[in-house]
Amino acid sequence: MNRELEFSEVLLRAKECFGCEKDSELAAVLGMSPQTLGNRKKSQSLPYEEIVDKAFEKGIDLQYILTGKQNVYKPVKEKSTDYQNPIYAEIPHFNISAAAGNGVIVETEEQLQPLSFRRDWLVKRRLSPANLVIVDVHGDSMEPYLKDDDLVLVDRSQIGINSGKTYVLRMGDHLLVKNLQLLPHGLVQVASFNAGFPPYQVDLADESLDMTVIGRVVASMHEW
Repeated sequence: MNRELEFSEVLLRAKECFGCEKDSELAAVLGMSPQTLGNRKKSQSLPYEEIVDKAFEKGIDLQYILTGKQNVYKPVKEKSTDYQNPIYAEIPHFNISAAAGNGVIVETEEQLQPLSFRRDWLVKRRLSPANLVIVDVHGDSMEPYLKDDDLVLVDRSQIGINSGKTYVLRMGDHLLVKNLQLLPHGLVQVASFNAGFPPYQVDLADESLDMTVIGRVVASMHEW
């Protein structure tokens, strides 16, 4: 017999399974703005499709998220015949640009040639290859630390804002790489390292704000 799903309980289990502490972090994982999830919460309208898609993508027990009951009949995964390099992990590189400036409109996400990182280097920094992507940086607002045409390694699991860290974020249709600072009253300061680009503040409680944290920049690379 099916029991009525309690919105708050489902969201709590979803945050638990997706490794989120805040509703805003869960919203980012589900690919929606915090305001959209907040509106769904007010209307008690569960984002079923988003939860189902993300659970299947990550191999998480959907039955537990929706009902609180563990699925004892877990599918048996076939042993992969693909060779996995024990020393190096390939990190996908996407044809998208995180602008160190006023933002680049995201049009395509074509996957380019991946780059290899030593697994022991990743383990030492507590980074999982499954959570990492590489994107390009364009512009000079983050100089001297990030230069035009640099590549940045982004950890998509780190979407909670930690003051003083650098993130790739989506603002509307624009992708940015910026330093974020938490301020009182739910404000966030979006700053550049280049003094020629003044910082500005955004209000996380503003329902018109369409901002999603894609992940934290954990390393950068550039060619000489």
